[in-house]
Amino acid sequence: MIFYLYNMNALIALSLIAIIPPLVIIFVSKKTELLDNPTLRGFGLGIYSALIAILLLEGMESGGIVTGGLWFLLGILISITLGVLVKEFHHHHDHTEKAHRHNKASQLRLLVSDFFHNIVDGIAVVASFAVNPGFGITSLFGILGHQVIQQGGQQILLVESGVAPRKALLISFVISLSVFLGLIVTSEALETMFICVSAGIVLWKVAADVRHTEWSAKTLVGFFVGAALLAGLLLLVPHQH
Repeated sequence: MIFYLYNMNALIALSLIAIIPPLVIIFVSKKTELLDNPTLRGFGLGIYSALIAILLLEGMESGGIVTGGLWFLLGILISITLGVLVKEFHHHHDHTEKAHRHNKASQLRLLVSDFFHNIVDGIAVVASFAVNPGFGITSLFGILGHQVIQQGGQQILLVESGVAPRKALLISFVISLSVFLGLIVTSEALETMFICVSAGIVLWKVAADVRHTEWSAKTLVGFFVGAALLAGLLLLVPHQH
């Protein structure tokens, strides 16, 4: 029953992740400075960083240190493989950069990488709901903030490449539906593997984000607020399995 409930909660959360960012982009597309807010970016990174620790600890608690650690390493290996196969696995487009054109091959790499990127977001939110509804809801907000930033940058890049704004938005929305591939757990027996592999995959994601982030006082404030919020729920909200 609990397994069913957290999957229903995750399904609702994934629907919000697919729908809300495009809606936000529609309203703020003319104010690109809002799409690169350093506090919002730091908040998303803080959520993800805390999420890695929470998922790994939870997986090791339920499956053992050795088993959990091996699944975690597998998640890292999967992410590294994706990073090698798709060179632009994660792309941040800063509106302060000089305008530049991207050929169709570059556009395709971006969209393919975004496809995998969204799967990672789906994995993260489903796994966080598997740990606890409170973690899932908090992670949802962090992922939504991150998705708004990422899709905003992607919208700018596609439009600069000559894609009509409405078409670019539609393309981004269709690609965003890959978040639903995060719903891959079909039995409680797979929960330990799923959580630990997810932690490894999210670790690569955070590493890529950190490398592409220009850190400032606002970014650090957002980071610590996000991390503290999720870590606080680890102490305040009881486990539900």
